[in-house]
Amino acid sequence: MCSSWEKVLHLGTVAYLEKDQELFGEGECVDGIYYVKKGLLRLESYGPNGDKAILLYVTERNLFGDAAFFNQMPVYAVYTAVEDSVVYFFSRKMVMERIFPHYPDLVANLFSYLSYKVGVLLHHQCEIMNPDVKGKVCRLLCDIAQYGGNHGSITPKITQEEMARALGLHRATFNKIISELRAEGVIDKVTKSSISVADLPKLVAYAEDPYAL
Repeated sequence: MCSSWEKVLHLGTVAYLEKDQELFGEGECVDGIYYVKKGLLRLESYGPNGDKAILLYVTERNLFGDAAFFNQMPVYAVYTAVEDSVVYFFSRKMVMERIFPHYPDLVANLFSYLSYKVGVLLHHQCEIMNPDVKGKVCRLLCDIAQYGGNHGSITPKITQEEMARALGLHRATFNKIISELRAEGVIDKVTKSSISVADLPKLVAYAEDPYAL
C-alpha cells in the first residue's frame, strides 16, 4: 500500500536486518518511521507470562513504526525479521520537515495505511473471539492465496506454527483442521513451504462468515 514512499528513499537511512533480528520491545519511544524495501517483518506482543501473540505481518513496500511515531508512547511490542530484510528509516525531523511539507500525497498515504491497519487489527480481534475454528483457518489460507496471486498453490513465508499462533490456536488444533480439509478434498498436498488447494470454491465457502469484518 505504501509503494509511493519509494520516491523518498534517498532521504532515509538504509538498514539490513538478519532473519530473527528484533526491533523495539524494550520500552523505548520510536523517533521515526520505517519502510520495508525487501523482506517480511512480524509484529508480536508479549503477555505477562512471556508468551507472544502475533498481531500482524508487514510485507514489502509497506511502513511500520508509524503508530508509535505519532503517539510517542514507549513500545513493548516487537518487530522481528521473518527473513533477511532491507528497511529504510526516516527520522522524525526528516518526516516533519522534509517529507510532509513537500510530499502531501505521502501524508494522505500514511493516514490511509493507518486506517487499513486499524481494520486489520479489529478483524484479528474478532478472529480470536470467533468460535468458528475452521472458518478462521480457511480465511487465513484464502488471504495468503490472494496476497500471493496464486489460488491453486499457497506458498506462505511463515510456518504453520506461526499461522496457528496468529489465529490464537494451538498447533495441534491447526493441524487437525488442515487434516479435515485434506480429508474433505478441499486441500491436497501439504509441505513446509506450500499448500495445494484442490477445491477453491469450497475453501472460500468455509471462509465466508458474516462475523468477519
